[in-house]
Formats: sequence, structure tokens, C-alpha cells
Amino acid sequence: MPDDLPREDVVAVVDQMVEELLEAAGVQGPPVDAIALAQRHLGMVVCLDKRQTQRGRAQRSHGSRQIYLRPEPREERHQWTVAHEIGEHLKVELLQRLGTNPGETRGMTGESLANLFAYRLLVPTCWFAADARDLDYDLLALKQKYATSSHEVLAWRFLDLPAPCIVTIIDNDVISRRRSNAWRIKKQLSAAEQKCQRAVHQAGRPRLVREENWTVQGWPVHAPDWKREILRSVVDEG
Repeated sequence: MPDDLPREDVVAVVDQMVEELLEAAGVQGPPVDAIALAQRHLGMVVCLDKRQTQRGRAQRSHGSRQIYLRPEPREERHQWTVAHEIGEHLKVELLQRLGTNPGETRGMTGESLANLFAYRLLVPTCWFAADARDLDYDLLALKQKYATSSHEVLAWRFLDLPAPCIVTIIDNDVISRRRSNAWRIKKQLSAAEQKCQRAVHQAGRPRLVREENWTVQGWPVHAPDWKREILRSVVDEG
């Protein structure tokens, strides 16, 4: 993402381009199938390549953009890779709308702009803001509606909404990422967050904890060999 532009300006342009792309493709609601969008609307070729070692690789052949995907255990990873490549494909137009010369910002745009586009394509702001509020920020209910997005992508999109919160990803009882859109936070979980995470980890079911001035929602994303919990925490400053 260009370092010299306010993030809100970049986000506004990305959201506008996502809305225009979905409207032109006739996509009227979630889930967004990035693979179908790439193939049917943008004329890209998406194919599985068992020899592929990276998550995805794009190249041009005979004038069309081809995306090669490696085998993945979950379809959401393929969706993310293709959404990212759509962002790469549209990056020049994005930069032009931002008034930025692509040739002068090569070191600043790279992956970050395509990542931003991928987040907002799979979970468009024009729908997600209302859906998250209407579903009381229930990650599992939102995952059913935005099925092509991973739980993690949906959780990070909470931070782009007006409602203040903290999002924490815990993998096998270790905090892997923790961010806030409102408060300065400590690396350690609060007592309420610890209580919620332990309950979710042990029972494998969602949990809501209200304790002292904290409201914590927790959800399991468990696999046979891996346990991930995602928390959305709100601090009542009153």
C-alpha cells in the first residue's frame, strides 16, 4: 500500500473498485466466489498444478492471465490466492485512481495493496458492515454467509468496522496475533479473555464471557492436529 497516502483514502478506492467489480459481474450478495469471478468475468485461467510449491503463481500466456494453484486442504486458501491475484491484476488501475504512478512506487505497493483488495473482495464492506451488526458479530454465523472466506479473514475484518474491538488469534494455546482498532492493548490476555479461551479450547464450542468491564466472544476453529481459537473482545470504558 502506498506509504504516502492516508489509509482511509486507499481503503475507499479499494472498496469502490470491489463494489464496481461485483456489480459488473452480477454478484448481489455473499459468498463471493473469487475463482468464478476471475474465470467468468475477468477471463483468467485458474488451474491446479500439483508441482506448484508456492500457494499460487500467476503468469501471462497468449494475452490471458493464468493462475496456478497448489493443492490445499481447504478451499478458502484457493479463494484467497485468486482474490489476491485479482488484486494484482487490478493494481495498476487502483494506483491510477489514487493518483500514483506505478513505476514510482514499486517498493511500496507490492503485496500489501493486493492483500487489502483480497480481504475486501472476499468480505465486501458494502455487505459485511450490516451483516456483522445484524448477526451480533457471531463469527460462525458470518462464516456460513461468507463461506469462501476463512474464519481468520472474517475476524480481521471486524477491525475495519466502526465498532471498537480487539481480535486475538490463539494457536495451540499460544497467541499468534492480537490487534485492536480502538485501545492500546497488552500482549497478554485479560482474565476474561483467558477464561473464554480456555472454555472454547476445552469444549470446542463458542463461548461468551462477560466479566468486570470485558465482553469476550470466543469461537473454535479446530482440526484433528491443530486447535485455533479466535476472540473478539470489547472493553466497557464506562
